[in-house]
Amino acid sequence: MQDDIIVKLIVITWRICRWFFLQIILMFLMPYLWADHYNGETICLMLLYTALYAIYWETVPKDKRLRWLFLPYFMYSGIAILFCGLIKTWNVSVWYSFLLPIYGATCVILAKICGKQIRRIRKKYKLGKIITYTAVLLFFVALKSISVSWECSKRNSFEKEDILARKDYLLGKLMVNPQVVLNEMPAAIGTQFQGEWALYSCSMLSAALVNISQLYPETKTGNIQLIDSLINIVMSPELRYYDTMRWNEDPLESLDGDESHISYLSHLAWMICGYKQIGGNSKYDKLLFSLCSTMNRRLLNRSSLNLPTYSGESIYIPDMLVAIVALNQYADMNNGKYRSTVKKWIKRAQKEWIDDKTGLLVSFLQENGNQYEEVPVKGSYSALNCYYLTFIDETFAKQQYETLKSLFWKDGVISGLKEYYDRTCYLGLDIDAGPILFELSPSGTAFMTGAATYFNDLKTRNDILTTAEIAGHTVRLNCKRHYLLANVALVGEAIMLAMRTHFK
Repeated sequence: MQDDIIVKLIVITWRICRWFFLQIILMFLMPYLWADHYNGETICLMLLYTALYAIYWETVPKDKRLRWLFLPYFMYSGIAILFCGLIKTWNVSVWYSFLLPIYGATCVILAKICGKQIRRIRKKYKLGKIITYTAVLLFFVALKSISVSWECSKRNSFEKEDILARKDYLLGKLMVNPQVVLNEMPAAIGTQFQGEWALYSCSMLSAALVNISQLYPETKTGNIQLIDSLINIVMSPELRYYDTMRWNEDPLESLDGDESHISYLSHLAWMICGYKQIGGNSKYDKLLFSLCSTMNRRLLNRSSLNLPTYSGESIYIPDMLVAIVALNQYADMNNGKYRSTVKKWIKRAQKEWIDDKTGLLVSFLQENGNQYEEVPVKGSYSALNCYYLTFIDETFAKQQYETLKSLFWKDGVISGLKEYYDRTCYLGLDIDAGPILFELSPSGTAFMTGAATYFNDLKTRNDILTTAEIAGHTVRLNCKRHYLLANVALVGEAIMLAMRTHFK
């Protein structure tokens, strides 16, 4: 008797899991059917009626199943009415709740019909398995294609809605305790990269909020407060730890010293500049002065006019450019102070740090400021360089962008930026570029969006957003949106939002 109960429980659990997850998968593959009903309430109701019918089907004798078929539905309807009446935050109507099981029934009926046809084909043809697997694959590809087309068709008229929904998702993930922010980053990449990704996530969300404030002025007041919170998160000991660990001293407690700390300090300074740019008060003025004067002094103390991100490592040009952006924006707000350093750096970059083969800024420099021999320019670094240059020198940025596009851009069904221009890499892994597939760099393609948006290259921008939808797939839930890949790399979601909102 006990064994029978256990078997029934296992079968019921399997039925619930199978039919529930089928409905969820199809729901997210068909966003055009659901409008604004992507929320926890819908998922809860799906699980409820699926569980009730799974229990019913396994416990009621076969000869009585059809007679009492609507019993689980009546039980479900009663519970749904209670939810609607008792839970003040319940966000679906009673009528929607009543009609929702029709979707579940449709999924079950179609799945049963397809299952019957699949078994018939497998028996009739030698290659039946291959035929059925191919048919199922084509079915999901077709659903995905329709979904991508639908998302892309809404881009112009509903982009504000999409941008704000993605902003809300990121706020939910990053407006938390600093340690929770760090925990959002994959543990597998190690403490240093967890800290870097957390810093970049906050920094890029801050940049996106500045952009959104300019695009939609009615959001400015709220965004000032949000950037203020992000600055405090970045200033926390938890976020500073990765840089403290690499330099054996705290970046904010050693501003009088000579060690670089350029990555951490520059992002913090850039965030404060953004805060000031959209109307933030003077609470960070003293800190911003200290950050910029420290970076300026340390840069000028180096004959190369560059600082390493970490001791004993190469000079990473994108990291250096954040410092130059911060100094340039500080100069805009303070009568040109430190502008001479910015101009000096750009002049040397154009003269000394251009790769002979590509005409692009190099990705790395030796610690003494000299170029490496035979070290290729990376697409991801070059795209990020173009983005930062738009804040400093528009002419130089445009020239770099056009050169980058001519060498690294790849058109196709899935368009994007290649990580390498002079060799083929169909499959690879890079901590900065991400998983390289069919030559395309996920990070590079995302970074390319920034310059494409700024220079009004709408075709390239639209191609990138289409690629992002194909590869990332938008998940809608509780009036928030994010790419599915944000569950693995939240920093990518923040980067993409900053880049796609970077209008001139």
